[in-house]
Amino acid sequence: MGATDTTGRADYNESAMKTAIYPGTFDPVTCGHLDILGEASKLFDRVIGAVGVNPRKSAIFSVDDRLQMMREAIYDDGLFNVEVAAFDGLTVDFAREHDAQFIVRGLRAVTDFENELALVLANEQLDSGIKTIFVMPSHKYLYLSSSIVRQAAELGRRVIPGSVPPAVERKLSEKFGF
Repeated sequence: MGATDTTGRADYNESAMKTAIYPGTFDPVTCGHLDILGEASKLFDRVIGAVGVNPRKSAIFSVDDRLQMMREAIYDDGLFNVEVAAFDGLTVDFAREHDAQFIVRGLRAVTDFENELALVLANEQLDSGIKTIFVMPSHKYLYLSSSIVRQAAELGRRVIPGSVPPAVERKLSEKFGF
């Protein structure tokens, strides 16, 4: 007799699970990121928030801090099919390592599309079996970015209310003293 999933389907196994990764530097994670993770968690059985180490970017938080803030935010939002992991190579390699068939990317505005399209085309050349899915955040997060949050904090300004989860606001306050 086969195993059943929560919908009662017989012979459900882990290899049939639809897994997606949502890669980014998440420096810091914003409510816009969480909004996209929330949508992805409804579309896929398993979602991995893939915290990337990008040598071309100077992060204000360590990878461990970013992982911890993201874990707290995911827990607080009740996203129980979302997990977090760090990576420092190619996104498609990370996806393969975690048996992910999909990469989730957020699109805030038309200007994001051009950069994202280049990534999709490159990833497709590296592994055509991994598909990219675009998810738009809620309208209230369309112009929110980690860069905006970082710049405000670095200038000693408290973050825009509702722009980051409480764990992130605490870390920003500790780091920049507001």
